[in-house]
Amino acid sequence: MRWTAVVNPTAGRGRTRRMLPSLSNALTGTDLDVDIHVACDAHDTRAAACDAFAAGRGVVACGGDGTVSMLAGVAAETGGLLGIVPTGAGNDFARALGIPRRRPAAAVDVLRAGKEIRVDLGKANGCWFTSVANTGFDAEVNRWANGVRHLGGTALYLAGTARTLAVFRPRRFRVEIDDEPPRSVDAWLLAVGNTPLYGGGLRIVPDARTDDGMLDLCIVEAAPVRTFLANFPRVFRGTHVRHPAVSTTRGRRITIESLDPRPMDAYASGELVGPLPARFEAVPGALRVMAPAVTGR
Repeated sequence: MRWTAVVNPTAGRGRTRRMLPSLSNALTGTDLDVDIHVACDAHDTRAAACDAFAAGRGVVACGGDGTVSMLAGVAAETGGLLGIVPTGAGNDFARALGIPRRRPAAAVDVLRAGKEIRVDLGKANGCWFTSVANTGFDAEVNRWANGVRHLGGTALYLAGTARTLAVFRPRRFRVEIDDEPPRSVDAWLLAVGNTPLYGGGLRIVPDARTDDGMLDLCIVEAAPVRTFLANFPRVFRGTHVRHPAVSTTRGRRITIESLDPRPMDAYASGELVGPLPARFEAVPGALRVMAPAVTGR
């Protein structure tokens, strides 16, 4: 396989730009046939991937979850093969697939010694996503975090959580899963997962899998702030789902509508989808991707 590495230099709050020398060495210092394209914006990122797939090359996504989701969508639409060298703030899709996140050379080695697998993707109002889509409290955390440049990963999510607790309270939503009757719920947040992870490794939907053709929904219902805060640390292990205010279910199609007069956005893999209502769909086996030869997905 010949590869084109598409690099988002702004990923990871500029961390990828600082990593360019070591990233280039890791990509070109092997027997792999790799061209490197440093993208100037989202349009250029997508265009470079389309050109590479059209030429029969695989594409290596070098960036964070937003970049990976964009290029995964292009790969799904074209039938191309995706590789991932995670250089972003959270890297949750790479984490879910077991791709090394600390050293570019180790991630590049997955292109050489790993295996091709097929995994599910999600769509949120027609936009592809790889990991978790969310609305409510987490959407406000996401909105704030996307403007922060001095933190990354879990530290960024924790800072966003502390800040958002001061300004956000539960909202009312209508939820419809597949052909079941819709129901209304007062909730802190709703998270729809193709993978278990978001926020730099938080296991919000711990039973989600990338090979079951389903999306997992976690609803954290309205509860006092002190209860929400006291149980928040459990999300690191996924044990928050044992709390009576937390419910989980799964489906192929999930629709979430806001019943609150205040506008509420949805995010997917850290990127803005737009205002509710939002329709989330599982797309089974949509993505060809390189993963470690032994993976815990």
